[in-house]
Amino acid sequence: MPQNSAVSSGADDPVLTTRVLAPVAAGGTDIGQRDHNEDHVLLRPELGLFVLADGAGGHNAGNIASALATTTVANLFETTASSLIKRPEIDQFGLWTIARRLSAAIHSANAEIVDIAKRAKKYHGMGSTVVALAFSPEGDMVHVAHVGDSRCYRMRQGILERLTTDHSLMVDVLETHPDADDALVERMPQNIITRALGMEESLRVPVRSMRAFDGDVFLLCSDGLSGALSDEQIEGILQAPGAPSDHVRALIDAALAAGAHDNIATVVLKCRETDVPPQRRVSNRPPGQLVDTPPPTQRLPFASAPEIIIVGVETHVVPANSANANLLDALGRFARLRQMSVPEIAQPKPGRCADCGQPLDKGSTLCPTCSKPV
Repeated sequence: MPQNSAVSSGADDPVLTTRVLAPVAAGGTDIGQRDHNEDHVLLRPELGLFVLADGAGGHNAGNIASALATTTVANLFETTASSLIKRPEIDQFGLWTIARRLSAAIHSANAEIVDIAKRAKKYHGMGSTVVALAFSPEGDMVHVAHVGDSRCYRMRQGILERLTTDHSLMVDVLETHPDADDALVERMPQNIITRALGMEESLRVPVRSMRAFDGDVFLLCSDGLSGALSDEQIEGILQAPGAPSDHVRALIDAALAAGAHDNIATVVLKCRETDVPPQRRVSNRPPGQLVDTPPPTQRLPFASAPEIIIVGVETHVVPANSANANLLDALGRFARLRQMSVPEIAQPKPGRCADCGQPLDKGSTLCPTCSKPV
């Protein structure tokens, strides 16, 4: 079969589904020592969707933010369910369709929270963390997305593994300054997060995709649980026999016994293999010429093309001067795109001169810098 065609069968299929998993899940929240509960959980097994949100912003506001987070994600999954079957499991860019769908749903939730906070003064400043898990339809792929410090764990064969990294001040400092003095790190506040729904119109949502197996146990939890119990304590509770509902109750009770100050939320789901035959969905593969590119007939001169391009506040190209004006212009647009809101993206931006790369005035026929015709 040609490599540039969609593959729906064969051993080299990148999404060969060998089993269909049916997650059995339970979830719950507890007010803890607070005077109101701002945590929400949502279980939608028919959509393969499980969401947990930890709201902030005071009485009513935090509750509204976390409720919006869970319901908006579920609403997008509902409205796109019928069209999903027509889409490939992996798109032409090599990205999982469900992963992009999950990220889009969380972005939509962020926009909803930002919009309501702008329109109602009593909701100003509200926000929410979120962690969500979505299964590929009739398959064994699972996708995990999160924003903030709500976490996802997986226990496989009795061993607990954290699948998410907190978006917290502590993590940010250690990523940028790993040699920071330990005494300084110990004095840092532990509950400061650097990313949450409702804080900004622009948001980064990491998504992790992986295969799930029969017997895998996944845990979603707010920091009310993870802040009160160690990973070893969580592992011990999940190792005990029982249904997901039993583990949810045991985790919440243990967190309360440990003196948890915050609301506590948790979702536990166990993967069970079914007898349903897997429904294989067609996946896109890169065109043949991108897979089997013939070697060049002659070597390119040194520094003829960039080896490293870093796009950030400033764009760095290595080797220097190896990128032409058109490439720099494209990189500049992508760099701005990362920090722009949707309305700004929709507005046309001024063009650049193909010769010198400088911005052009709207409607001009000559470049104001090099005087070359546009």
